[in-house]
Amino acid sequence: MREIEKPIVFIGVGRSGTTVVYDTFAARGDLAWFSQYLNRLPQLPSVTLLSRLADLSPVFRRAPLRSDQRGAWLERIRVGPSEANLAWQHLLGERFGADFLLGLEATDEERRRTREAVAKVLGYQGKARFAMKITGPARIGYLTSVFEDALFVHVVRDGRAVVNSLLKVDFWRNTSRLWDPAWANGLSDTELSRWEQLGRSSLALAAIEWCAVLARAREEAERLAPERYAEVRYEDFVGDPHRVLDELADFCCLPRSRDAHEFLDARVELEDMNFRWRDAFSPAELELLNEAMGETLPEFGYDLDSGPIPRGGPCVRRPFGTLSHAH
Repeated sequence: MREIEKPIVFIGVGRSGTTVVYDTFAARGDLAWFSQYLNRLPQLPSVTLLSRLADLSPVFRRAPLRSDQRGAWLERIRVGPSEANLAWQHLLGERFGADFLLGLEATDEERRRTREAVAKVLGYQGKARFAMKITGPARIGYLTSVFEDALFVHVVRDGRAVVNSLLKVDFWRNTSRLWDPAWANGLSDTELSRWEQLGRSSLALAAIEWCAVLARAREEAERLAPERYAEVRYEDFVGDPHRVLDELADFCCLPRSRDAHEFLDARVELEDMNFRWRDAFSPAELELLNEAMGETLPEFGYDLDSGPIPRGGPCVRRPFGTLSHAH
């Protein structure tokens, strides 16, 4: 079976900018990934051969779209990286998309099946390294039981902007996520009590879940993957995407690539959408959000009044350590 070395896992709460960061980075010529076609046909890994079209010409590679854009039919059929929820649930079971999976590990069969599928994708695409994206809970411990040397890139966005977006998208607003936690076994008794104190509103629940996902990610990373975990703010990517791409390459022990930069310049439209949350919420709602997120926002670099806090140093931050070897 083909060797799987340091797979790269992009994580983050949905609507945090994970797609644009991941898709742009995955435009490198040395990364394999699950495509939207494999997501539709997870029992047929050979469909990954279609992903080689993305190497032939940029015209065949799908560009990431902003949430306020509608993709033309041609863009939808172009091949590109996918979150591939159906494919991952095919390999790891339905609970993979529905649970925080804290303290759990993959079974031997899940691990074997998943590593075999990723090895085949690496072979079909002819790449040396593999990258993937999941949203929601980080599931760092569970994924480390499958890929013991996986690297985790946590894309973080101002929680108020995230909540504003979540409450508007169909996969959230038209579901039980408005009145029940989106994922099982992740909220502590303290967090559930806090939701009760804030009136059990959908706004408070989304805010508390944003905090919980970020907190559990750091807890798992510090305990299980301190040198394999990094964070990047979506706002920093929008502000200086070329710098972030280079810093991500460094963290992932990869050479800096022109491919991702050229794809960014030619096919990616970046626009900072964070201002919208300020106009979307009433003063009472903003007060509730700041009350629910008041400890977490500053911890991740966000001011309660103005949003992202400017800071020096690298954009890709490693809160718990650095990789010890050169590349």
